[in-house]
Amino acid sequence: MTMPQEFLSFILGEDEYGVPILDVREVRGWGAVREVPNSPTYMLGVLEIRGEYVPIVDLRARFGLPPAEISATTVVIVLNDAQMHPLGIIVDGVSEVYPLTDEQIKPAPHVSRSVDHSYIRGLASVENGHLILIKLEALFDVAELAELEHRDKSLA
Repeated sequence: MTMPQEFLSFILGEDEYGVPILDVREVRGWGAVREVPNSPTYMLGVLEIRGEYVPIVDLRARFGLPPAEISATTVVIVLNDAQMHPLGIIVDGVSEVYPLTDEQIKPAPHVSRSVDHSYIRGLASVENGHLILIKLEALFDVAELAELEHRDKSLA
């Protein structure tokens, strides 16, 4: 049996998703973002955090759900992408931390060709139901987001 890896879980709509806790920089409340021209519809803009511009993505919009309703309770999870650049995702709420072994993570079922499963690392059973583990690198064009972030810095 492998050593457990911890995953931070968060809620989007009716589902619970998870990302490796080692990829999480911080969880913070909502702050005003600066819009970036010609950005993807799911990118709300950039947020300055301690002198660093962080692209902020509406994960609901990226998953094809109705866009997030921004309020005082909106939560931003700031993550490290594969190149260790920051990326902020807006979620409905943060749930908890689950320790999971590789044996507990099952491959996602392929129900239809029209559903994009490339962003799903796997599924795991947890006490509240099922946790969908996502692959951030498959979900976003990290190079494109970094370019947008750089473009915004040059406009400042």
